[in-house]
Amino acid sequence: MQIVRSCNSNNKPLIPSSNWHIAIRMRGDGVKDRSIDVLSLKHFESQKVVLPQDLFMDNFTWMFYEFFKCFTFRTWLLLLLLMWLPGFLSQIKSINRIFPFKLCILVSCLVGIFLPNIYSFSHKSVLTNQLTQFSKEIVEHAPGTDTHDWETVAANLNSYFYENKAWNTEYFFFNAAECQKAFRKVLLEPFSVKKDESSKIKSFGDSVPYIEEALQVYSTEFDKKWKLFNTEKVWSPDNLEHVQLPKKTYRYKFTWVLKRIFNLWLFPAFILFLACIYVSWDKGHLFRILCCGGGFLLMVRVFQNMRPFSMHMEDKMQFLSTIINEQESGANGWDEIAKKMNRYLFEKKVWTSEEFFFDGIDCEWFFNHFFYRLLSTKKPMFDRPLNVELWPYIKEAQLTRKQAPPV
Repeated sequence: MQIVRSCNSNNKPLIPSSNWHIAIRMRGDGVKDRSIDVLSLKHFESQKVVLPQDLFMDNFTWMFYEFFKCFTFRTWLLLLLLMWLPGFLSQIKSINRIFPFKLCILVSCLVGIFLPNIYSFSHKSVLTNQLTQFSKEIVEHAPGTDTHDWETVAANLNSYFYENKAWNTEYFFFNAAECQKAFRKVLLEPFSVKKDESSKIKSFGDSVPYIEEALQVYSTEFDKKWKLFNTEKVWSPDNLEHVQLPKKTYRYKFTWVLKRIFNLWLFPAFILFLACIYVSWDKGHLFRILCCGGGFLLMVRVFQNMRPFSMHMEDKMQFLSTIINEQESGANGWDEIAKKMNRYLFEKKVWTSEEFFFDGIDCEWFFNHFFYRLLSTKKPMFDRPLNVELWPYIKEAQLTRKQAPPV
C-alpha cells in the first residue's frame, strides 16, 4: 500500500527549498539585530503551500510513517521484541503452537500506552529547543485565530526542522491545526502563566524577547477578530421563539445525559463499561457495583469534557460575545444564551443537534467550570484548555452577568 501520494514527478512536496536571507530588527532589552532564514514569500505566492495532510491519505498513515522514521521507536520496538521473544517461543512449545492470548493482550497494551507518549515527547522536545525560530515565524506571518493562517508557518517550520536536522522528516506538523495547537501548548500557555520576568528567563532563556514579540503579534490579530464578534455581530439567530431547550423536551436531565453518552462518540467508553461488568461478574456484588458505577461516572465525565473540546476558538468567542451582549438578566438571561448557542453550534456543525446546553443552569455551569474557573486559578489542567487569549473577555462576561439586575 502506498502511503504517500506524489505531488510531482520526483515524488517530493511542492514546498520551495530555496531560502533567502532577511534581517529583522527585534525590539527588547539588549536585543540586537539578528538574521533569520525564512522561505521566500514569492514562492508561496506562486505555489500552494503543501503540508503532510495533502500528501498522505490520512492522519493515521502520516503517523505510521513518522513512527517508523523515529529512531527511538525502532529502538523501543527492538527491545520489546527481545524481551518477549523467549517467552513467546517457550509458550509455543508448551501449548502445541497455540498463540498465548494473554501475552498478545499485554504487548498490545504496551504498544498502545507507550507509543503515543514516545512520539509526543519527541515532538515537544524539538519544539522546546526551537522556540526562537517558532516565534520568528509567527512575527513574520502574523497568524490569527483562523487555522488557515497557520499553514505557511507550519510549512516553513517543517522545512526548517528538516534542513537543520532537528527532525528526521519534512512532515513535523501534519496540518496547520497541529501547528496552531503546538503554539498554544508550547508558547502561549506556558509563557502566560509565568508571573515574573525571572521565572520566564529561567524557563525560556534567550527566547524570551522573541516570544514576547510573537505573543504581541498574535494578540493584535486576535483583538481584530474579537471586534468582529463583539461589535459587528457576524452572526445573529433567527426565529428563536420556536427554539425549545432540552429541559422542555426531556423529562429529566439524566435522560438527556444518557442519550448523549450512548452515541457513537462515546462508543469506546461504552465498550469499557461492558468490559467492567464482564470482569467483575464473579468478584462479588460490591466489587461489581463499584466497577459498574465507576464506568458510568467515567462516561459522564468524558461527556462533560467533550463539549468544550468540540468548540473552536471562534465558537468560544461567540459564546462570550453572546453572554456580554445578552439583554435579559438572571435565569432568563442564561436561558436565552443557551438557546442562541444551541442554534449557533448546530448551524456551525459543532454539535449534531440543538441540544448542546440542557438549560440556562447548565449553560451557566459550563461558563463557570470551563471558562471563569480557569481565569481564577490560571493553572493548566489536563482536561481543560487555558484559553489565555480569552481571559480579558471572560472577566468582562463575568462582570456583565454579575452587574445584571435581578428580574
